[in-house]
Amino acid sequence: MRALVLGAGVVGRAVAWDLVHTPPVAEAITVADIDGDALDRVRRDLPVTTVRLDVHSSSALMALAAEADVVVGALPSRVGFDVLRLLAQAGMRYCDVSFMPEDAATLGDIARSSGACVVHDCGVAPGLSHVLVGAAAARLARVETVRIDVGGLPELPRPPFFYKAPFAASDVIEEYTRPVRVLHDGQQQVVVPLTGVKSVEIDGVGLLDSFLTDGLRSLVTTVGATHMEERTLRHPGHLAAMLLLRDGGFFGTEPLEVEGLRVSPRALTSALLFRQWTYDEGERDVTVLRVEVTGTTPDGTQARFAWLLVDRPDSSTTGSLSSMARTTAFPAAIVARWLARGDVSAPGVHAPETLGLDGMAPMMLEELGRRGVEV
Repeated sequence: MRALVLGAGVVGRAVAWDLVHTPPVAEAITVADIDGDALDRVRRDLPVTTVRLDVHSSSALMALAAEADVVVGALPSRVGFDVLRLLAQAGMRYCDVSFMPEDAATLGDIARSSGACVVHDCGVAPGLSHVLVGAAAARLARVETVRIDVGGLPELPRPPFFYKAPFAASDVIEEYTRPVRVLHDGQQQVVVPLTGVKSVEIDGVGLLDSFLTDGLRSLVTTVGATHMEERTLRHPGHLAAMLLLRDGGFFGTEPLEVEGLRVSPRALTSALLFRQWTYDEGERDVTVLRVEVTGTTPDGTQARFAWLLVDRPDSSTTGSLSSMARTTAFPAAIVARWLARGDVSAPGVHAPETLGLDGMAPMMLEELGRRGVEV
């Protein structure tokens, strides 16, 4: 397998780590990014080829992709859709973790026409969460409720934000500002993000705030349910700080004139928060994912399916990778191998829950277990 990883950030590096360390090992791995410093860090840690690439250069991107059997996208949300479209047009095998605001399914006809096989949202949530929902739905005649709670958290929260981010602050703000789709009484509704606050107790982690965010993605159309919602988990104190910034206009996108300069409040906020949300050397994180699905089986029995992941970094198995990096990257690396060897091969653009509906959830959980990620 020859693999191309787009993005040399925390998640892209973890994808490359898996392709290097977990059998079957890729024959050749190329990591591409516009950030030379990020590429240097990857090259110091892993025996891979690195290439400086601006993904907006379609000719350069396609030249690299043409040499690969499978491509993995670990890109910022703002460029994810455009890259997916290019690779779908070119007939590539591609899996992606970009939290893009666009609907990847709209590229389905293009992918089917070219023979491309694309699986999008291949992270932990969306991603693993959707695979598990699909696995439950496959065993139910009727799905009644779906609830997903997920959070990547510092193990030891500190004021003023009680939070650290393993990836770009801009993508976290995107999560906090994007209108939230939920299902209530079988109807899709759009609600304000950061609302519907509840308290959740997680063994070994403690009391967390749970609030609505737009993480259902494709599930609102692929899995019919009476009630469905996705919630983000954070340490107490974080939500209040985010509401203060949001209501104060710090997440706005319309540029303001400040001393003769045009400044985007969100871009400035992202830059400031990135510095404060970056994990310090040796600082540990924890990833929590809880998925619960209820419904009726074909014989009329009421059933409940529930999964819980509480993951912490493990230097004995995955080196210096953070928990959020590995729980996000490993599902993508697993799907990349499935694409490369033809286990997932139908042309089109596929949501991750289709893997669960097709009976592949046990394989996913087994592969994660091999990597020390226990659900």
